[in-house]
Amino acid sequence: MQHIAAPLERRNGLDGFQLKLLALVIMTIDHIYYFGSSLTVMPEILTLIGRIAAPIFVFFVTEGFVHTHSRGRYLLRLYVCGVLMQFGNLLVNLCFPMQNGVIVINGIFTTMAVIVIYLWWIENMRKAWREHRRGCAVWYALAMAGLFLSFLPISMLMQVSPPAARLAIIFVPSPIYCEGSYMIVLVGIGFYLCRRSKRALAVFYTLFLGILAAICLLGSSADTVLSLFFMWLALPFILLYNGQRGRGMKYLFYIYYPAHVYILAIAASLLGRLS
Repeated sequence: MQHIAAPLERRNGLDGFQLKLLALVIMTIDHIYYFGSSLTVMPEILTLIGRIAAPIFVFFVTEGFVHTHSRGRYLLRLYVCGVLMQFGNLLVNLCFPMQNGVIVINGIFTTMAVIVIYLWWIENMRKAWREHRRGCAVWYALAMAGLFLSFLPISMLMQVSPPAARLAIIFVPSPIYCEGSYMIVLVGIGFYLCRRSKRALAVFYTLFLGILAAICLLGSSADTVLSLFFMWLALPFILLYNGQRGRGMKYLFYIYYPAHVYILAIAASLLGRLS
């Protein structure tokens, strides 16, 4: 019986599980820096290395959106986890305050939910346009603009009732107030649009970060340029993706992300009380 060799991209590289595990380790290094800074001066290289993690996770959000069996459940899971973590952040900050103004602000679940919302609307808008349902396509475009501009009433509410505004930020998946803000959302959209070509993805990501770096240099923000460079270092890892899912453990990230954040925050708070 003749055996047909698998395509090269299927045999080489790293699968999804391996890349996600790598991103988890890098993310943990970044959070050790952040929460450790409440106790002592930490080496800045730790947080620079941590810049590599977010783009990898964003890439796999777009992969998850494309391959999930139920986009509705996928979005709901991310949204609910985001809301629950925001309340968890408030609780940990209240019960376990840290020194040097360090607080728990992590909320990547909400950012992922925002990305999925936009990808879904973009896909539906393009489909409606191809089917000559122009009015429907316009409504999707208006919805995307409306969600982006949702920060305006929230900002006005902040002047009247800060507690109500904070609740609005928790429940409204805003591309402005989510972790990483609209820049990370744009990266997710770009990854999705370029998903069929690694070359196109690499060009988009390099140009996008290059433009941001140029803007930062004009504003004399060299530190941000260095951070953007380390974000770009996620690209070689993304290009190593071989298209395979790898091992299961779908809920590893959903459990590990909040668990390690709160463990590090509580440990930093308790150690700070002893010092």
